[in-house]
Amino acid sequence: MAAARSMYLWWKALRLPWRKDVLAGTDLDGNLYFERLVRGAYRSRRRVLYRKNITVGEYSDKIIPVQWQAWMRHTRIQPPTVAELVLDMRRQERVAESARRLALRDARVAACSTKNTSVPSREQQQFQKLAPGEGFSPEGWHPSSRASDNQDDSRIQRQGS
Repeated sequence: MAAARSMYLWWKALRLPWRKDVLAGTDLDGNLYFERLVRGAYRSRRRVLYRKNITVGEYSDKIIPVQWQAWMRHTRIQPPTVAELVLDMRRQERVAESARRLALRDARVAACSTKNTSVPSREQQQFQKLAPGEGFSPEGWHPSSRASDNQDDSRIQRQGS
């Protein structure tokens, strides 16, 4: 079965003069992407043939990979390769694993903070450090004497002339 499918894909990918639609590639889900070169048109027409039958209510941007979406919208010139799709899938798995670990760590921190409420959390400590005007009192502020400022201005004028 796999040999027959690979022969079919190879045959559809050939750019023959009488063929309207040419296979551009496939994604990891088995969807087929075609390109139709139209004479006199500014750009080619691109379409996807889904592997699974999808009802109208199930259509979404998340059905096909982002790389293929960019190719379909003519944002990307060359179709993505299978290796590129595999690398992106691995990256998404790493991101999901990191998010899972962060959620576990946050749950542990929240559990510890409920046990010991006398110690402020890291966020509360940062807020206390960054709060503007925390130690300001109006009685402690005195403006500088204007006489000393005027003397400095007169010295600058004498030196300049």
